[in-house]
Amino acid sequence: MGLLDDLKKQADALKSQDVDKTESLRSTAVAVDHALRRTFLYLNDLGKQLNVVQMPSPFTFDLPTVGKIDGLVIKDFFCDFRSKHFIDKDYYGEVQVGYRCWSDKVLTIKKGPDDMEKFRDLLWQSNIEHKSEQFRNERKVITHEVFKVCCDFRVQGKIEGDHESGKMKVVTKNVGGFQIDLFNLVALEMNDQGVEEFAKYMIGRPNHWSEVVKRSILTPRPTAAAPKPKTEPQYVVHKAPEPEPSAEEKRGLLGSLKSLIRKEQ
Repeated sequence: MGLLDDLKKQADALKSQDVDKTESLRSTAVAVDHALRRTFLYLNDLGKQLNVVQMPSPFTFDLPTVGKIDGLVIKDFFCDFRSKHFIDKDYYGEVQVGYRCWSDKVLTIKKGPDDMEKFRDLLWQSNIEHKSEQFRNERKVITHEVFKVCCDFRVQGKIEGDHESGKMKVVTKNVGGFQIDLFNLVALEMNDQGVEEFAKYMIGRPNHWSEVVKRSILTPRPTAAAPKPKTEPQYVVHKAPEPEPSAEEKRGLLGSLKSLIRKEQ
């Protein structure tokens, strides 16, 4: 019975640890779920208003070799979410948001053989709507390509939660320019203020989103330079000079040496 009782105690202790771990994970998952739910509800409501107002966008997009493009409006704002099954139930897993910075302008751009492939790749990478036509000479050799580029740029964002660690990854594309940005936060930092600052960042309103990210516990802090070790003072030990042999000692030494020499002679 002693062995059986001991095994039962060990089993009960392990079960208790598993229960505690599961409850801790559930608590973390709930925090992520609430942050993503809060983000979706705010952005979804914001999009409904923007699609009515069609607010001008302050963003200026710099298209390489073409120039700066502005005078755009915010159009077709959307927001959606995806669920994620974790432990034993479904939670908010990620939120996707996007809209178009749009104008009715169509740019005509001519590119030679050395540049047209590179320019086409740039348009595809940035999801810029366009059409193009290649022109050939009498020998059927391509001389240039003419691109018809629509001023219609897609701004996108994705907020993804890690329900086990409580971390959140925010990826945005084409916010204020043709670029991709990555931010890391924890769920508790995506509170009401954090969500609002992110929304203002997405549409180009004055915001403190960079401060929210900078204050995050996940943002690396510059390490202070290690203090230089203090150098111990160097002490110079001066030895006392050897005492000069007395006159008697000198004479005795010389006298003995002289007596030895005389004996040898």
